[in-house]
Amino acid sequence: MRIPRYALPALATCSLALIPSLGKTDPKPASHSLKLDSSGKGFRLSKAGKPILRYLAKPSAESAKHAPHYSRSGYLHPLFSPSGRIVTGDYASDHPHQHGIFFAWTKSTFRGKPTEFWNQARKLGDVRFHRYLGEERRDTSCSFLFEQIFTSGKDSDKPILKETWRIDVPGKTMPHHQFDLVSTQTCATKDPLLIQKYHYGGMAIRGNSQWMAKDAEGNPKGSMLTSEGKARKNGNHSRPRWVAMHGPVDGQECGVVVMNHPDNFRYPQWVRLHPSMPYFVYAPMVKEPFSIEPGKPYVSKFRYLTFDGKPDLKMIEKAWEDWVGQSSSPAQ
Repeated sequence: MRIPRYALPALATCSLALIPSLGKTDPKPASHSLKLDSSGKGFRLSKAGKPILRYLAKPSAESAKHAPHYSRSGYLHPLFSPSGRIVTGDYASDHPHQHGIFFAWTKSTFRGKPTEFWNQARKLGDVRFHRYLGEERRDTSCSFLFEQIFTSGKDSDKPILKETWRIDVPGKTMPHHQFDLVSTQTCATKDPLLIQKYHYGGMAIRGNSQWMAKDAEGNPKGSMLTSEGKARKNGNHSRPRWVAMHGPVDGQECGVVVMNHPDNFRYPQWVRLHPSMPYFVYAPMVKEPFSIEPGKPYVSKFRYLTFDGKPDLKMIEKAWEDWVGQSSSPAQ
């Protein structure tokens, strides 16, 4: 069921236990509700009263502490573990252009001119929230839809790309938080966007700043693990099915997993694992360029899990197999 579009000031709520279906008798209510509230800077998603994530529709208060070109909207932060610990970071001192879960192309070209949506200090592009598109409710899950625009800069309202994020959240109880994010990018003009060969750029995540702290041996307390058993030192530009990032937050271990769907362009995509900072990005342009063409949507699918404790490989693999509907196999 599709619910009509809303403007940001409206309250956007999808409670599986409370919202009736239109045009038919409502099924037996789900025992746990999903709720999306719009207030302040964006939208806050919770399940059974526990926060899952926030979507930023306006630059956060933190943006005021940085140069204006670093302000951004149209991303997810904070992302919470089941115990309520925050696993994402925003406006990090080393990389203030990295914002929670965000999509940004790096070295790109539009109409013969360079564009840049990642390194905001270059002032060659901007990504921002455009509108909330509504929600879709099913018996056991709910989806929320947002639209961002990619422009040539903060002084431009003419989009180069339009991007829809569809966030699908299950209503059933799990030991971890889980949601799927489908990004659909379309050209807003008759001209393509050329994505140049580069070593990073795409769907990214910045982890909690506490994972920057060093252990007794001088290594970052935040760790990374790929589906092929690789870590930071040997996993950069490998092609995993999923990556887990984890470490202590306020004294307790927690983390996040990002999965890359087999339907994605150039799957299994290369991944940039930073050697010391808590961020990584799936980057399909590592080996060669490509373009997003008019009339040909660029669709990317990702699954996110947040958890408390160390990564549970059995849980992660089951979530992967449930998502893709088939047994997994190592990347080539």
